[in-house]
Amino acid sequence: MDEKIKEILEYYWKGSRLSQDELVTMLREIQDCCGGVITGEALRAVCEQLGVKESYISAVIKFVPDIKTEKVAHRLTICGGVNCRSNGSSALNAYMKKKYQVSPGGVCEKYGFSYEAGGCLKHCAHGPNIKWDGKVYSRVTPAILDQLIQKKDPVL
Repeated sequence: MDEKIKEILEYYWKGSRLSQDELVTMLREIQDCCGGVITGEALRAVCEQLGVKESYISAVIKFVPDIKTEKVAHRLTICGGVNCRSNGSSALNAYMKKKYQVSPGGVCEKYGFSYEAGGCLKHCAHGPNIKWDGKVYSRVTPAILDQLIQKKDPVL
């Protein structure tokens, strides 16, 4: 294990549970040490040091858009609210399955993103809406999805 990661773990771990804020701060510092993503080795070290399962740390990471792992560099959520479904989010879900062979709850390793169908993103009048790495986009089309996924600035 990298010495810097070991130092970070020792700094935060005092033998008792970390608060969620402390855990997130620690994960961000480890991510910085690993070149912008938390490596599998670093994730295993965190779990071992804290005595928790990887699924717990993964669940925390899932809710913090700026923390990335090796598996996925980006996170996509397509709104599943009633208004967005009636404005085309169901078609976006079908597009994701057809073009990227990924279903909600899955990971597209080829393009480096996780994908989920979420709840309402609170931009109902401008649907369908998505969230890409924590940023909400409205009136999304398959072309906009492609631009985000293929790391191009979307033309909105």
